Amino acid sequence: MRIDFLGFPIDSLDMQETLRRVDEFVETGEPHLILVANANKLWIRRRDPQMERIALQADLVVPERVVVLGAAFLGAPLKSDVCGVALAKELLPHCEKAGHRIFFLGARPAVLETMLRKIRSEYPALQIAGYNDGYFLKNGKEELLKKLRAAKPDVLLVAMGSPLQEYWIRDNCLELGIPVALGVGGSFDVIAGIKADAPLWVRKCSIEWLFRFIQDPKNLWKRYSITIPWLLGSILAEKIRGRKPRVLETDLRN
Repeated sequence: MRIDFLGFPIDSLDMQETLRRVDEFVETGEPHLILVANANKLWIRRRDPQMERIALQADLVVPERVVVLGAAFLGAPLKSDVCGVALAKELLPHCEKAGHRIFFLGARPAVLETMLRKIRSEYPALQIAGYNDGYFLKNGKEELLKKLRAAKPDVLLVAMGSPLQEYWIRDNCLELGIPVALGVGGSFDVIAGIKADAPLWVRKCSIEWLFRFIQDPKNLWKRYSITIPWLLGSILAEKIRGRKPRVLETDLRN
């Protein structure tokens, strides 16, 4: 099931169903985009027609916890939250077991190297198709595209932050034909162990944003001071108006 939540398409599924969809996408060999919906992306979508179009064209849009709670509050419960960091972490053992070849794109070189050492130690059978840091836009784009064409990964994780990672995937992954492309924001820092992942009790209390803010207030204070109040206000306004998220019965990608 897919619903319209504040003008953003959201799919109702849990982590295991998401991983099965990844397998299906890889099986087809055709390019697919998975989008993680959170407060920041919803806020960007309201101000950026490009993000709106990307959301409508995505093959799968998975919700973070705050979106699940908001949808339930408005009378449209979703199966589960699928956090971007959690999905990125789950994809590692899943791709190792399924034999999917994975490419890592983004983050600083030191973060990428630390993450790769950890991944190779914990998932020795994982097929790493390739990797590249996120500092290629000025003069290394063509070299990166050449590397990706040669690598032919099944899954591409892009950690460049929103909306840049979504723009890059939109502009390049259709031509590259990568079966699964997913923007994962700051997940590489968490996988590398440089930043701590939110404990289970924090996720259950829906304060992951606060946990992340405490770790990186300098870079996150402005975003959270805007997006969190905006999202809460938007949800409350919908509730007051009596608007329930509608089920989308048509395929918006056509």
